[in-house]
Amino acid sequence: MDKKNVNIFLVFLLPIITFFLFELFLKSITIERTYNLIENGLFACLIIILSFLINSLAFKKFFLKMGFIIFNLCLFFETFYYYHFESIFSASAIFVILETNSIETREFLTSYVTKTILFLFGLSIFIIIYGLKIIDKSICQSIIKKGHKLNYLLIFLILVFLKITNLIVYNVPYLAIKTPITYCQETNKLKIYGEDNQLGSFTNVKHAKSKDKKELYIIVIGESASKAHFQLYNYYRKTTPLLNNIKDELIVLNDVISPHAYTIGSLTKGLTLGNVENPEGKYQGSIIQLLNQAGFRTYWISNQRPVGVSDTQVTQIAKGASKSVFLNIKHTSEKTPYDEVLLPELNKIVQEEGDKKVVFLHMIGEHFFYEKRYPPEFDYFKDKPNTKFKRDDVYKTINAYDNAIRYTDSILGEVIKTARKQNSDSFVMYFSDHGQEVYDEIDFFGQTVDQRVTKNMYEIPMLLWMSDSYKLKNQIALNLNNKYMADDVIHSIADLCNVTSNEIDSTRSIFNEHFKERKRIIKNHIDFDTSFYLNENQ
Repeated sequence: MDKKNVNIFLVFLLPIITFFLFELFLKSITIERTYNLIENGLFACLIIILSFLINSLAFKKFFLKMGFIIFNLCLFFETFYYYHFESIFSASAIFVILETNSIETREFLTSYVTKTILFLFGLSIFIIIYGLKIIDKSICQSIIKKGHKLNYLLIFLILVFLKITNLIVYNVPYLAIKTPITYCQETNKLKIYGEDNQLGSFTNVKHAKSKDKKELYIIVIGESASKAHFQLYNYYRKTTPLLNNIKDELIVLNDVISPHAYTIGSLTKGLTLGNVENPEGKYQGSIIQLLNQAGFRTYWISNQRPVGVSDTQVTQIAKGASKSVFLNIKHTSEKTPYDEVLLPELNKIVQEEGDKKVVFLHMIGEHFFYEKRYPPEFDYFKDKPNTKFKRDDVYKTINAYDNAIRYTDSILGEVIKTARKQNSDSFVMYFSDHGQEVYDEIDFFGQTVDQRVTKNMYEIPMLLWMSDSYKLKNQIALNLNNKYMADDVIHSIADLCNVTSNEIDSTRSIFNEHFKERKRIIKNHIDFDTSFYLNENQ
C-alpha cells in the first residue's frame, strides 16, 4: 500500500486509540465498549475506502476532511456519554434527546460538561486540526486510481459484516439517521390519541356511576421521583412531612417500579394498553380515551413543555383530553415555572359545571437541575447528607434533590386538600414516571437508559388518597407489598374510576382483589427482582 494511504489510515486510527485509552484509564472497559471499538475501526475503513472511489482531487479532499471531522465528533460524543453514564450510546438515548427541549438541554450540558470533558473536547479539536493537515499532505492526484472493483467489494463486505454481527447498532451516524425516523413514525401513530379521536375504540365500556355524589378523580404524575428519598418510605430526612402527617389516610404501595428509566418509555406504556409484553398495545387505546368514552370530562394540566424536537409522544396522548393545558410554553424562558402553577388550574376545574371529572396533573417534579424545581423558601436541607461519596458537589446535589421532594410533598398536600373540600366521591393518585439515582449506590446523579442502571432509577413512589364517601362505596384491595410495574397503570386507574371494558384487565390493577403479580422485565430481558435483589442477598 502507498505510504500516503498508510498515513490516512493512521490519522483515522489516532482518535480511536486516544479515546479508547481515555476510557481505559478513567473507566472500566466492557464487552460492549470493545464491540464499539471494532465498529469504529470498520467505520473508519469505510470512510477511507469510499474516498478511494472519488476521482476528483478537490472532492476527495473535501470528503475525507468532512468524514474525519464527523468521525472525531462521533468518537468524542461516544466517550462523553460513556464517561458520564458508563453506557453505550443507543437508540433509547436518542429518543430521550428528541423528547428534550432547549431549556432541558442547557441544564444537561451545565450538569455534565466538566473540566475533564472540556479537556477531552480540546484534545479532539487538536486531533482534528492535526489530522486535516496530514490528509492535505497525503492526498495527491495519483493516489488510488485503480482497484475500484476491490474497493466496492470491501465496502460491501464491511456493511454486511456490520449488519450481520449487529455492530451497526453502535454506529452514531446510523443511529442519528435511523432513530429520528422511527421516532417520527411512532409519534405520528400516536396522533390517533389526539382531539380528532377522543373516544378511541374500546369495546363494551361501562361505568358504575355514583348515584348521589359528584365524582372528582385526580391523577398526579411526578417526574424523576425516587422512592428512596421519600420520608414516607422511611428515608431518614423529613422530605414528605405533609404526607407523613396523613399517612393513616393513604394507601402507600411499597414495591412499584417503572417499566423504563425515561419518561417517554414509561408513560407511553402506563397511560395506554401497551406494556412490556405487548409494546405495540400503546397504539390500541389510552386511559384518556377510555374515560372519555365512559362519559367523564377529562383534563390534562401539565407543567412540562409540550414540544421537544416535535410534539412529544406524551403530548399526543394528552391531546385526547376534553381540555389540555400546558403551562410551561415560553420558548425563550430561562426559568421553568414551579409546580404550584398547577394548583390555580385545578381550582378552576373543580368549580366548573359537571359531575364526572378526571384530572391529570403532570409535574416537572424532580427533573434536573434539582435546585430549579422549588422556590427559595423550600431551601430546607443544608447539612451534610448521609452518603459514601464525600464531596461538596455531592452534598449540594443531594440537598437540592431532597428539597425538590419536599416541595413535591407540599404540592401533593395542596391537591389532597382541594379534593377533600369537595362534596364528592374523589381520590388522588400519585406516581412518578421513573426514579432517579442521586449518589445512593453509585457516584452519579440522574438516570440512564442502557447498561449502567441502579434500582433507584426504577423504583418509584405510588400512593392513593380517598375521600370518605369514596371509601364507603369502593372496596380497594390492600396489595401494599405486592410487586407491581407501572406499565399497568391504565388498568389501575380504570379500576379506581369504576370503568370496565373488554380491554381492561382487573388482574393488572394493583387495587383489585384479583390482582396477579407478574415478572417485572426491564431493558427487554432483565428480571428486575432477580437482577437487583437476588444479587444483593447473595
